[in-house]
Amino acid sequence: MGSFTRLAKVKAADFRKLLSEEQNQTEHERDVKIQSTRLSIRRTTADFYNEYPIPKPSDTQPVPRKPPVIKRPKIPAWRKELWLKRMADVDTLTAEPPPSSSSVHIISAEEARFRIEIRKAIAQQHAILAQQAPETSWKPLDRDKMIATWRKQLAPYQKQLRKSFDHYSVAKREWQDAEKSRWLRLTGKATRLERRADRLFLEFLEVLRFVVQALLHIVGLRAEPPNPIRSILSEKNKPALEHFRKTYDAEFSAMADIKELEPWLNQRLDRIVQERQKRITDWNRAHRDKKDAAQREIKRLYDFLNTKNHKVKHQAFISPYRSRSPTLLPAPNPQTQHPPPGTPSPF
Repeated sequence: MGSFTRLAKVKAADFRKLLSEEQNQTEHERDVKIQSTRLSIRRTTADFYNEYPIPKPSDTQPVPRKPPVIKRPKIPAWRKELWLKRMADVDTLTAEPPPSSSSVHIISAEEARFRIEIRKAIAQQHAILAQQAPETSWKPLDRDKMIATWRKQLAPYQKQLRKSFDHYSVAKREWQDAEKSRWLRLTGKATRLERRADRLFLEFLEVLRFVVQALLHIVGLRAEPPNPIRSILSEKNKPALEHFRKTYDAEFSAMADIKELEPWLNQRLDRIVQERQKRITDWNRAHRDKKDAAQREIKRLYDFLNTKNHKVKHQAFISPYRSRSPTLLPAPNPQTQHPPPGTPSPF
C-alpha cells in the first residue's frame, strides 16, 4: 500500500514537469511567430519624399458652404387671412355669444320637435309631387309581339267562323239548285232545303256574334268573355243577330278575311296607345293644381324652417296647410253620407 502511494507521487511529479515544459515551449513559439502576423513594410527609395512631397496647408481660407435653403409652401391669401382671424378670435377674451355665422346652433327641445313636424310636412308635399299616373310606369307595347299573340288567340275562332259559313254556303247552293227543278218543288224537297238553309244561316249569325265578341274581348274592347253559343234559335232572334252583324261589319270582315285582320289589329293597337297617352295627360291635368299648391307649400315651409326664432306655435303654421296624399284618403261611401240639414231625404 505504501509503495503504491510513493509511485503515484512520483508519477504526479513527472506529469507536472512535462506540463510545465509544454507551456514554456508554447510561449516561445508564440514569441517567434508574432513577426509573421505583422503587415509587410513597403521599402521606399531615398528620394521618395522628394518625388511625393507632403502637401502643405494653403494660406487661403476655405470658402464656407452656404446652408441649404428650405422653401416654404406658398400660402394663399384667403387661407392666411382665415388663419389670422382664427388666431385673433382665440386671443380675444369675450363673454359674448358666438356670432350668427357660427355653424353651431343650440335649440330647445320644443323647437326640435317643431322642426321635425315641419320636415314631416315637407315629406308629405314631396310625396304629392312624386305622384304619377298609374299607366306611366307601364312598359311600352311591343307591336310585333302583341299582334302575334292576338293572331294566335284568334286562329281557333276564325276556323269556327269559316266552318259555319261553309255549311251555310253548301245548304244555300243546294236550295238554289232545288228551286230550279220543278219536280223538286212539287215534291216539297226544295222547301225542306230552304228551311235547312235558313236554320244554318241563323246558326252562322250566332257563331258570328260569338266570334266578334271574342275578338273584342281579346283586344280589350270588351271586359267580359263572349257569351256561349245558343243551340236553340228561332226567327225571333234573327233581327237582333242581323243588327249585330251590321253594327260590327268591320270586325266581321277582319275575322272573315286574313288579309284584313292584320291592318285592323294595327289600327286597334294604335288606338290603345293613343288612349293610354290621353289618360296620362288627363291625369296630369287633373292633378296640376294640387302639385302647384304642394310646390308653394314646400317653399313656404323651407323658408320657415330656415328662420332661427319660432315665436308662434307650430300648429298655427302646419295644421291649416297640411295635406295628405289622395291615395291615403278613403273613397267616400254614398250610403254613409248624410244630407245636410234642410235637404229632404230621397228615401
